[in-house]
Amino acid sequence: MCKTLRESDQQFAAVISTRRRQIAMRLLLPVIVAPIYSVFTGSFIAAVAGVLGYFLLQALEVWVFPRALIERRLEGARWRAGALVVVAVNGVVFGSVGIVAAVFGGPWGAACGALWVSGAILNAVLTSAGCRPVFVAALLPQIGYFIILALLAMPLGAPLGQAVALAVTAGLNVTAALLAWRLYQHTLAAEREAKAQAQAATAAKSAFVAMVSHELRTPLSAILAGAAEVGGRSRDACDRSSARIILDSARMMRSLLNDLLDMSKIEAGRLSIEEVPYDLQALVEDTLQFWSAEARKKGVSLRLEAGPTLGWARSDPFRLRQIFNNLLSNAIKFTDDGGVVVRVATLVDAHGELLQVEVTDTGPGMTPDQLERLFIAFEQLDASTARTHGGTGLGLCISRQLAELMGGDLAVVSDAGAGTTFSLRLPLARLNGTLEPEGYEQPLAPSVDLRVLIVDDHEINRRAFGLMLQPFCSQVVTAQDGQAALELLAISEFDVVLMDMNMPVMGGLEAVRRLRNSNGMNRNTPVVALTASSSADHIDQCRAAGMQAFVNKPVEAHQLFAAIEAVLGSMNAEQDIASPHSRSHRREPEAQAIADGT
Repeated sequence: MCKTLRESDQQFAAVISTRRRQIAMRLLLPVIVAPIYSVFTGSFIAAVAGVLGYFLLQALEVWVFPRALIERRLEGARWRAGALVVVAVNGVVFGSVGIVAAVFGGPWGAACGALWVSGAILNAVLTSAGCRPVFVAALLPQIGYFIILALLAMPLGAPLGQAVALAVTAGLNVTAALLAWRLYQHTLAAEREAKAQAQAATAAKSAFVAMVSHELRTPLSAILAGAAEVGGRSRDACDRSSARIILDSARMMRSLLNDLLDMSKIEAGRLSIEEVPYDLQALVEDTLQFWSAEARKKGVSLRLEAGPTLGWARSDPFRLRQIFNNLLSNAIKFTDDGGVVVRVATLVDAHGELLQVEVTDTGPGMTPDQLERLFIAFEQLDASTARTHGGTGLGLCISRQLAELMGGDLAVVSDAGAGTTFSLRLPLARLNGTLEPEGYEQPLAPSVDLRVLIVDDHEINRRAFGLMLQPFCSQVVTAQDGQAALELLAISEFDVVLMDMNMPVMGGLEAVRRLRNSNGMNRNTPVVALTASSSADHIDQCRAAGMQAFVNKPVEAHQLFAAIEAVLGSMNAEQDIASPHSRSHRREPEAQAIADGT
């Protein structure tokens, strides 16, 4: 039947699923067929009986193969045989109209019947989905009807020549159907192979992009740490200016890496949208405040036009801010004179309340050809755009994909020389009142009496994090993998552990699981995850393992400090921070540090 049982199951399931999608059309068909029965039989009762019989047959097929059980039932040989019987009986009932037309309509009825049977054969080709058993089951009844029509032609009054012509035409029809089905089968096979190759190529590309992104984040962390250290400590204005250039360049590179990683996740279908409460009004105002400095540097205005207070909502604030940033970055980038206006409003449609954000600029606008390419990944409007403004051409493409993942859309209206307006619409799930982030604690002032364990397989990262923590801690101890970290945690107490995720010997998740399941002195020590992934699934895995905070690579000093202060603040609140025996001030015998120059 088919090459393997699994392939056979898939082909049968595809055929039955296709038939299920056609159920509405098949139920409508008797309404069209009934008048034909009446014309050729002269009996309304016979027409009604035929319609009811066909309805019952469709109901039987739906009952035997409900949508949710199609694949599971077709794994059994008896169910597949039953499916073939259902297809064949449908063909018998459907094609019988042609015989009725011939018997009661004479030569003209025979011609109409032949056309009807030809239509049934064409339907068999189109719905068999390249599976030979189903095609044969649907075709055999129609071949039988063609033979019957040819044999009935002369008894019904057709001359010999017409009867022979009908038989030859029937044979040609069946031959054409066989050739068409074979071609269709080859086309479907080629399509499946091409789809599999494309999926494999996409998966390989996504894996490569993720790997490259992860590897590039390692030196970026060191660049950011070193530049921040030079800029913060040097009294020389030239050194501070150079450090600022390095920081800005590293942050630009980080932004490009984030775009590439997001695009690879979208293409692989692995980018998820969170649903958390957030202050929508604050998000909009903070984003505009962030970009106001860039607008002032270019000499363009940036204005917000908003209605009543937007309040709190539930959605994915990180992705919403990402869309806002991309739209404002694009508008300011291409506006040299005039300004940018951001209009925020709420609308109501048949599906509920919507958030509408329009970003209008007075830039050069776009031609129809440029608009067609605007949301295509890696496309720039032209070569001069890439040279002048840089970037990967991914920001707007990612923004539209994110909007669609969030249940909305991103549209654009533009004319050459007349500016551009981007319009974002998203479902708005409002929350009553105001909320405070769960578990919020006021950050603690940086302490110089902390012992921190850094766990990372890259020496450059260990040195970079140590450099960041020098003014923050009394001692920094490092380990190159999870196993080495557990050995250190067994002999000396630490205040905080910074844990990388992907390491040889033992990864971060397994190390933290073992730490939490132990009875050692550091069983409850806060752990901050240092990770290149910010996906919800990955963060859930980190939480389940026992980590309290998460910092995405490449890491900047203020992010690391904030995470450490957050976990210590939460822990000290539980232990009563007024206690003179607070854990962060207890000293234990020093652990053996791995030499990293820290």
